[in-house]
Amino acid sequence: MTELSIVVPTFNEAANIGLVIEGLAATLGDRSWEVIVVDDNSSDGTGDIVRKLAEDRPNIRCLQRIQDRGSASAAHWGVQAAHGEIVVVMGGDLRHDPALIPSMLEALRQGSDIVSAARPMPANLASRLINLYLGRDLADPLSGYFATSRAFFLRSIPRMQGDAFRVFFDLVHLNRRAGLRELASDVRAPIGGRPVRQTHVLWALLCDVISKLSGGLLPPRLVSFVGVGVIGSSVHFSMLYASLAVGAAFWVSQALATITAMVFNFTINNILTYPTARLKSGNYYKGLLLYTVIASFGIVANVSTAQLTYVHFRGHTFVAACMGIFIDVIWRFVVSNRLIWGRSSIFRKAAA
Repeated sequence: MTELSIVVPTFNEAANIGLVIEGLAATLGDRSWEVIVVDDNSSDGTGDIVRKLAEDRPNIRCLQRIQDRGSASAAHWGVQAAHGEIVVVMGGDLRHDPALIPSMLEALRQGSDIVSAARPMPANLASRLINLYLGRDLADPLSGYFATSRAFFLRSIPRMQGDAFRVFFDLVHLNRRAGLRELASDVRAPIGGRPVRQTHVLWALLCDVISKLSGGLLPPRLVSFVGVGVIGSSVHFSMLYASLAVGAAFWVSQALATITAMVFNFTINNILTYPTARLKSGNYYKGLLLYTVIASFGIVANVSTAQLTYVHFRGHTFVAACMGIFIDVIWRFVVSNRLIWGRSSIFRKAAA
């Protein structure tokens, strides 16, 4: 029977994954263990590297996901495929030291339900808000490196969110009374790693918390998309009232405001709402063009609805504009999820 399963979500970690697996082998030695790499169809050949290593090591497996994205759902996939009684979730970018795993296993044997690696990081606004929400005092509430029993994780999966902000945060949120122990861990520099800005962390956290407060009725991605739309409304109204101030007709002003806000919202959503499917370079402009063409139907509905409302309410500009924006935002979210950034994205198919 396999004692331990290590689940490693990856996306474009060709430079790191071999070293991660070698580190696990050096640490775990003769233990009964397996590593399950859940790869989100990396374009740099990460999956091929893992499969090559698996030719000589039967305890290495690669689950390659063609459409799904995100480390949280990847962890769910890996745990469900695991054979071990204990599961460890860790990153594939060398940040997490495999040498900590034996101490994690010992802490679990001593009675902890979850054992996490705590990075030496100063308390910041994000960590304070998370601890306040969880009712805990964790040194690293956003850890991506933790261990628990497979049975414990599997019991939690039906209530967990596949697009959660952090799988560890989601697990602790759902098991607030669970025994949790943190082990001090150094952060190692990954090859080709990118820094994560606190602004992005706070935004993702806010959207995830709102989703949880809705009981999962509002997915975090929808919350983010609407949130960006709310912020973009300031751009919309600035352009609207500026156009009206220079004497433009209402329908002209509304059209200009809608187009300006559309470009703004597309850009911010590309950064904050869809970070793992972000369009770059030429694909950004192609995506914006496609978004503009398809969303033009939403613009027509927006302007038409706003104009009818404006006439009906006899010049109530704010109410009329809000009605148009509501119709437009819903339309754009459906289009974006289907064709721009989501599973059916033509850019993902082109890259495959």
